[in-house]
Amino acid sequence: MTINSSFNNSFKLTSIALCVLLTACGGGSNSNKITDPDPTPTPAPTAPTQGKVSGPHSTGSINEPVFVYYDLDNKAIIELTAEQAKTNTAWDIAFKRSGVYLNQHSDNTVKAYATGNNSDFFDVDGKVIPDSFITASAESELDDYLAVKTSDIPADETMFTGDVTSNIIDGFYNYDSTTHIVTAAETNYFIANSDNAFTKFRASSITTVGRGIGQITLQTAYQSSSDAQFATEQELIIDAALTCSGDVTHVYVDFDTNQEVTINDAWDINFPCATDKTSADFTINIADDAQAMHDFDNNYNAVDPSAVAYYGMQSNIYSVKAFDDTPWYQYGINGGHLLWSQFDVYLIQTATKTHKLQLTSYYDADGVSGNISFRADEVNELAGETGS
Repeated sequence: MTINSSFNNSFKLTSIALCVLLTACGGGSNSNKITDPDPTPTPAPTAPTQGKVSGPHSTGSINEPVFVYYDLDNKAIIELTAEQAKTNTAWDIAFKRSGVYLNQHSDNTVKAYATGNNSDFFDVDGKVIPDSFITASAESELDDYLAVKTSDIPADETMFTGDVTSNIIDGFYNYDSTTHIVTAAETNYFIANSDNAFTKFRASSITTVGRGIGQITLQTAYQSSSDAQFATEQELIIDAALTCSGDVTHVYVDFDTNQEVTINDAWDINFPCATDKTSADFTINIADDAQAMHDFDNNYNAVDPSAVAYYGMQSNIYSVKAFDDTPWYQYGINGGHLLWSQFDVYLIQTATKTHKLQLTSYYDADGVSGNISFRADEVNELAGETGS
């Protein structure tokens, strides 16, 4: 029987296709098996991108300064009022004009440490090298920032300092922890600025009642707005035992008249009555609209009213900022009135982590002051990569 050629060709093609199918399914020899290529090697770990500059962030004007609150963990600005910030634990660091503030909340007490990696900005005597500041930029100082790693965190945690809240009239007495006796710190002078006049005063004698002030003798020297210097000291004896009765909770003093007054009068300082015998309350407070300063070395015999802003006077309760001891800038490097970053790298310790911070500028692109720029990242042990 003759086989049709077209059928023959179809048979050949079917046989070939079947052979290929069997081979692909493993029906052929091992040499024809299809195998997976070698797996791609796992890349070595690299550092997260670091060094990206955040800002400029406006902190307001000289007349209307505002806070900028920053969360280091999330690298984000948090919109808060100053009152809300007192109880907020999310922010870590804040800026207001040239000031840098650390959260003091008990659940997030933030502290700072200056690494001093910018030693080339100063000579052997600690004096500024102007060219180092003038030629420095965020880009030129990036490598020094990236080089700070976990191994640079000091083991001694006492090297980290936080912002400390204090009463400006702290230090008017001495306390002997052995005898538990309180005495007046007679050589510790204070200068108060209140009601357009200045008063230099000190405590010369203190008698305690329980754990509070019973009687205190003040030495006061008054300088009115028309006086060239402080007048001769006058003695003022305050007997709190006579004043503190009934609903009276504080003793009030007016420096203008140099006498004790009531809460309804124009007073300059007060101190609490010694009615609570369970806890010590040795404080002297200045009025809300007053300011004061320490003069423990007795350096001042007058205050210049036209320059009072430069005396460093503080309100009753004030904060000593960690950044005050190691400021991030220098003023007037080239004889002008600009602030120049020192490009120091600070380690910022929060409740859970340690970050690094470098302030890079105080001005925006138009040269307007109060516009803070900075870079901040969590510290790790890997060399940082440049952020875009």
